[in-house]
Parts: sequence; structure tokens; C-alpha cells
Amino acid sequence: RAYQGNRMAKRYQKFLGIIENERLRDAVALGYHKLLTYKDEYEVARLHLTTVKKAKETFDNVDQIRFHLAPPILSGMDANGRPKKREFGPWMLRTFAILSRLKALRGTPFDPFGYTAERRMERSLIKQFESDFKSLASSVNSENLDLLVELALLPLSIRGFGPVKQANEEKAQKRRAEILEGIKHLKSPLQHAAE
Repeated sequence: RAYQGNRMAKRYQKFLGIIENERLRDAVALGYHKLLTYKDEYEVARLHLTTVKKAKETFDNVDQIRFHLAPPILSGMDANGRPKKREFGPWMLRTFAILSRLKALRGTPFDPFGYTAERRMERSLIKQFESDFKSLASSVNSENLDLLVELALLPLSIRGFGPVKQANEEKAQKRRAEILEGIKHLKSPLQHAAE
């Protein structure tokens, strides 16, 4: 709810409702949450505002907070091909306040950040995950459960931002293909019963 609102919370709960196996549902809950709540500009703003609020509640004289960010349009790349971080002063709190209120734009055609390759990749991962589990949820058995749990937890390995996230996503896609192939080649309980 804090990330996007009630509609996303309902979408999340509804999707979990299609998973009957408790162990798999717990894994899907983690993986699906990770995919749905990717850290975009709106979420980074919300998290920074929350952190500043907590810091001010805990410590005295919290005036000169500095933020190290790599905004895509300003940062450029360093020698290693990673986005360069820049330091921003307390004035960024006003920008964060505006950005966090604009989270309703997330995933819509009006989202100015939604057209980047990274945001498109994040949205496609959500669709892929939903498709995988809508088609596999009804075929859970003792033989494929471990692979399905691994598939559900795979999004947790897609960490980082920019090129780091892209590299992790490529590794995850390779492992996803291996897991799906493994599931495909497992014998079904009916095949075992026939033997």
C-alpha cells in the first residue's frame, strides 16, 4: 500500500490466492513482492523521505543531509560503465516530496521514467512471473515443488540498478530457462502410477 496503493495490494493478494501449496505460496509472495515493488524514482523519493523523518525523530540537529544519487538524465557513466553518483543537498527533499506524490503515474503512459529500458524490463518481469505461475500453479506436485519454489524466489537475485541489475536479470533469465526445462522433463504423478 505504501508503495503504490490499495489496488496494487489487492492485485498482490489476488495473485497469491491462486497458489494452493503453502510452501510455494510463501516463495511466490516474496518473489512477486520483489518484482512489483521495484525501486524507481518515486520509490527512492518515498524511501529517502521516510529515512529523513526517522533520522529527525532519532537524532538532534539533522539539517545538512546529503544525498548521493545517479539520476539517469544527469549522471552519465563512469570508467566502468556504471552510472556516476552525484551529491545533492537538502533542497532535494522538496523534489522527493513532489516525486513521491506522483507515484500514481507509475506504469501509466504518463510516467516520464517508465520509458527507460530498465523500467520496461521491470514491468516485463512482472508479466513473465504472473504468466509462469498462472500456468504452473495447478501442476504442483512433490517432484516439481523444489523447482517451482526456486523459480518463485528467482526475482530476489535481480538486485542493483542499471548495468548491475541488467547483468543479474540476464543470469536470472538463464536460470529460469533451466528451471522451466527441468519442470518440463519431470515425470508427472500419473506417469509414475502407470509404471
